[in-house]
Amino acid sequence: MKRALSKVPAYLGHVLLLFLLWPVAALLRRINPMYRNLWLLSERGFDARDNGYGFFRYLRTQHPEINTCFVIGPDSPDYKKVAALGRTVPMASLRHYLMYLCADYLIATHVQPAAPDIWKFYHLRQIGIRPRGKQVFLQHGIIGNNMLTMHYPKLQVDLFISGGKPEYDYLTSAYEFPEGIIRYTGLCRFDNLQKNNAPCREILVMPTWRGSDYPSGEHFTGTPYYRNFQALLNSPRLQGLLEKHDLKLIFYPHIELQKELGRFTSPSDRIVLAGWEHYDVQTLLMRCNLLITDYSSVFFDVGYMEKPVIYFQFDLEDFRKYHYQEGYFSYENHGFGPVVKTVEEVLYALEESIDRGFRIEPLYQERLDAFFPMRDEKNCERTFEIVSSLRENKQAGRI
Repeated sequence: MKRALSKVPAYLGHVLLLFLLWPVAALLRRINPMYRNLWLLSERGFDARDNGYGFFRYLRTQHPEINTCFVIGPDSPDYKKVAALGRTVPMASLRHYLMYLCADYLIATHVQPAAPDIWKFYHLRQIGIRPRGKQVFLQHGIIGNNMLTMHYPKLQVDLFISGGKPEYDYLTSAYEFPEGIIRYTGLCRFDNLQKNNAPCREILVMPTWRGSDYPSGEHFTGTPYYRNFQALLNSPRLQGLLEKHDLKLIFYPHIELQKELGRFTSPSDRIVLAGWEHYDVQTLLMRCNLLITDYSSVFFDVGYMEKPVIYFQFDLEDFRKYHYQEGYFSYENHGFGPVVKTVEEVLYALEESIDRGFRIEPLYQERLDAFFPMRDEKNCERTFEIVSSLRENKQAGRI
């Protein structure tokens, strides 16, 4: 509590604005139907490619009677597809603040659902300052590590969606949320994976980031991350495999490391260095025949589609130092593919998978079947039923 209180001065502008707008929001709820019974959805405020967009699309197509709005600005590359479905509001605009105060449900992929500033409102919530609406955390990806910012009471929400059964068991036993907050429904974006899985002879290389303290800029090129993935992209053996088997490779680093994408090079026209503005993650996952990653949770999505995975883990110590601590998931014991540490081992595992026709091996099939006892196209439907069942209650500290 003391640590949370120490952050308040930096956030007083948000607090003051919220209290000034509260009576305006109360009036809007009474006189304007656009602010009444509102479900406000978002991702990061500048994109729509994840569970927030998946659930918004479900609501607009299956429950158009619900008053919904999605938080995204007109300058986003995803704006047109969202606006084609329904109403939008720009991130951190005055109208966004008013909708945030008016909404019955605040639903999003990140820690403080649909807030005008995700992390500042996350800290304000810890000291009891919260909106009137029910807060639904759809998640950005399945949790395999110990993510300290998501433990209760640091993260306080009314509903926390889980995507897999072992994840659900871990969260309910270790994250200390009150009973009933965490629910296993499957992630909303999984519905689309089942419907549109269409491999196109593409290898997807999608590594995650290393936390905000990892070397960046000119120092980034000295990191194991850069050296290993650059060596993979420049490998003559890789280029030979792509040519021989008529394959394309897409290299798409995590969005937090997209700023370093221009430092990578490749001499092959079969290798694409993919920027986030032009490539949709879910489309890449559906198009790929195989995923090479380090620790990114997108491997759960690929497993959901029963595609092979290779874990290229050359710097586990750095990952634990700069980013997330170990949780329940062991890549060696629970993963959906082999764990390798060198470029040559990656290429050996890739060649083996090509020779198998990209069929997943029985051991890994058993593991993903155990992780996803529900693997269907009803993840949004289950989520909707649980969100709809949340009952209104008045709690001290709401604005």
